Amino acid sequence: MIRILLAVLITCSSLSLSAQELSTKETKAINKRLDTYVKLTKKEDYNALMNLIYPKIFEVASKEQMIEVFNSLEAQGFDMIFEEMKITSLKPVSISTSASYVLCPYDMKMKVALVNKEMQNPEVANSMLEAFKMVYSTGTVSLDKENYTFQIEGKKYLIAIQNSDYGKDWYFAEFDQSNPMLLNMMFPEEVIKKTKELVKD
Repeated sequence: MIRILLAVLITCSSLSLSAQELSTKETKAINKRLDTYVKLTKKEDYNALMNLIYPKIFEVASKEQMIEVFNSLEAQGFDMIFEEMKITSLKPVSISTSASYVLCPYDMKMKVALVNKEMQNPEVANSMLEAFKMVYSTGTVSLDKENYTFQIEGKKYLIAIQNSDYGKDWYFAEFDQSNPMLLNMMFPEEVIKKTKELVKD
């Protein structure tokens, strides 16, 4: 009898998790923050962007370190232009009073130009082409060999997180399956598992 009750409870719990939906208020709050996130990304305003990044990430690298890395790209000879970053949907992963997670798939288009003359040679360009193809394996990456410019298009994933440890605001983190160590540091195992299932759909 106890086993039957446990089975029923587990099943009901599972159904409850899969049937979770965002309220209108939650949807508006996430979309408002996402709009700001996209605008700041396109403007390359990394100082302001850090205020929307999931704070748990800063246990790995501080805000100052992350800003320095972003700003150093130009100094190293990279000119990045975000042409498009379009959020396509909001998919609840787990909603609770303590921590909620929502998958935010987005389509992106980006140009990366090699502006450093020392980097403008076929060997470096081809090496970087292969590196970009690995990072954006589900998208398309092409190289304009004459202008040493890469065109990158593909689907990527953000996770919106509302965690009571960091207040009531929604924050964002990339869901990058090529970096499992970082994912395990930021998210509970069940959240990672369910997000991977949603990414496959």
